[in-house]
Amino acid sequence: MINVENHFPVRFFADSDVNKILKESEQKVLVIYKDKKSASVYSTFNEDISTFLMKLPPGFVKDQVQNIINKDLLYLGFSVHKINNVFARLFITNEDKLAGICLLASQLGIDVETGTPDSPDECVYATYFELCRAAVLLNRNVVRQNKDLHKLLSTYVYIVLMKTLGPDKVFTEKAKTFVHMAAIYLYYKYYVKEKHAYILTIIERDYKDFLDEKAVKEFLPTLDKMSTYDSIKDFPKMLIEMKLYQESPNNFILTLLRNLRPVAFYSFMGSLDYLVALAVTSKYPIDLLSKKAVVNEKIQNSIEEIIVKYMDQIKFDLTAIPKK
Repeated sequence: MINVENHFPVRFFADSDVNKILKESEQKVLVIYKDKKSASVYSTFNEDISTFLMKLPPGFVKDQVQNIINKDLLYLGFSVHKINNVFARLFITNEDKLAGICLLASQLGIDVETGTPDSPDECVYATYFELCRAAVLLNRNVVRQNKDLHKLLSTYVYIVLMKTLGPDKVFTEKAKTFVHMAAIYLYYKYYVKEKHAYILTIIERDYKDFLDEKAVKEFLPTLDKMSTYDSIKDFPKMLIEMKLYQESPNNFILTLLRNLRPVAFYSFMGSLDYLVALAVTSKYPIDLLSKKAVVNEKIQNSIEEIIVKYMDQIKFDLTAIPKK
């Protein structure tokens, strides 16, 4: 066994409210070496995963996960402590190459003695989840500049937040525009780390196509006074300030947690790489992610098409983790 903490530091796209928690969880993961002792374990695991992949129709998941298996970069691991917010671990080298993906056996129901997975499909989609994260982390600069991707992701965030408010919250069309603008603002502030003034410019310049232009002009001065808000947790506070929400902000976060469940919740509250992985992977049948994370397959499909292009640009290091 090796402790990967000293070999591959945990990476995130940027700071988030839950990075510390996610980092601590990922650092507790121990990877099982690929040696003579574990040869039969990995042989069984790879065979079961490959058998499932053969049954999948042609598509992004099948191609990308099979590529990782072919390169022998899929690892098994376990944690010395119970973890319920992550199910895998990325290994990225200092040269920005992907050295492997480690699946957490306890979360994914993998027998570390035999290599038999209870649900090969969960293992496949967990691998794809991490590939989405890797695509963002290893193409950070171009991802940051991709306006089309940000429009899609900010819309995804808006829909998740609106679903959390609940169907009983009835807004006028103007109020919906205000809520949408608040969600867009927090998306750029929290996930992309843009500055306040520039975010206002982005909203006014880039969102004319699907926001009411008159309502945008009306609300921008109000939004300009909200520069202190910089977290997704501030969303209900912004609505309270707009007199559109009266409940406790804590209740909103608790509802979000109940709706998404731990892995999806921490992904939504995590950095951009986790958000992208959630938006893309949740549309597939993966039980570890809440069905309420599926908000609009057309939007999520469009996000996936962009991210897969970045996956295709990932460089690999086949020797960073020694095999004995």
